[in-house]
Amino acid sequence: MALKRYSNKEPLVFIWVMIPYIIFLNLLVFGGCVYHSLKLVVQSFLYTGLFMFAIYFFFGIVATFIQKRFPSAGEMFKRIAAMLPVFYLLNCVAVSMLFYLYNWLQPLACNPRPGMLGWSILYACIMSTIITFINEGVANWEAWKASITETEQLKNVYQRSRVLGLKGQINPHFLFNCFNTLSGLIQENTEKAEQFLDEMTKVHRYLLRSDEELLVPLETEMKFAASYLYLAKERFGVAIQYSIDINNQSMQKKLPPLSMQVILENIIYTNALSKSDPLSIIISADGGDSLAIVNSIHEKIVLQNYDIDDGLDNLINKYQMLNAGNVTIQEKDNKRILLLPLFDDKAVLS
Repeated sequence: MALKRYSNKEPLVFIWVMIPYIIFLNLLVFGGCVYHSLKLVVQSFLYTGLFMFAIYFFFGIVATFIQKRFPSAGEMFKRIAAMLPVFYLLNCVAVSMLFYLYNWLQPLACNPRPGMLGWSILYACIMSTIITFINEGVANWEAWKASITETEQLKNVYQRSRVLGLKGQINPHFLFNCFNTLSGLIQENTEKAEQFLDEMTKVHRYLLRSDEELLVPLETEMKFAASYLYLAKERFGVAIQYSIDINNQSMQKKLPPLSMQVILENIIYTNALSKSDPLSIIISADGGDSLAIVNSIHEKIVLQNYDIDDGLDNLINKYQMLNAGNVTIQEKDNKRILLLPLFDDKAVLS
């Protein structure tokens, strides 16, 4: 059948099946005459083999065309039902041509038996059916194996995400800084201290529950981002400036949980913060297929948290496993632009 059509193992299947296929086809075409000498056996095998190999190139064209029409694994029987009638017709033409060429060129001391043309065609059709089912079976087995591997990889990515998320939840520096800021607010402004505690509670509540979900609404992530940025703003003051501009249509879309935690931590902990040159963070989405996070770049020479880049790499890997498009990061005009693909409500793993 078509080389490189059904599976990675298709050429191997082709070779192993075609060897007995050609031997028995020669027996039908020439009878016992072709086996009177080793020379005739080798010559007949090579001639018939080369002819059938060339003919099966056209089988490959047909198979590729039908595969484009019915590409999914669930359409296997539709694919087979469309292929086999065409393959049967091609076999009728191919075997008839084989008889004609042997009679015309007479490359062997043996001549084809005219009465065996029908049986040879029937045999070729049976073998086409067997090869088709074998290749489809191998292809579906490989697809199943690949899906299992992909599922395991996705589980590993999410498990790593949960570990990194847990690190964020119990990060002693984060907790210490939050409590230190809260302590100062309690002495200075009781109302602001209560609001800070409320936002801090929201952040930790979300961190504790969100890593169990596959996807969450963007609206949920934005509530977390607003609380997280509020805490950062209270801690760093005018050294951080931020804005969030998301329209209602984008709010209904989805993304992996804790995405904003990873991105915001990466921005804040990899940039130097200064009141004279504030760090700017702009989060926006206009209803398209991606969320844009733009931040100014203030290169930080010494990084204290070495897991920050790991978290961003893990988020990128997660998107790759979800087949949801690539996370793109661009740097220009002293700004970094991160585009995060968004899922529609109906989005599922594919």
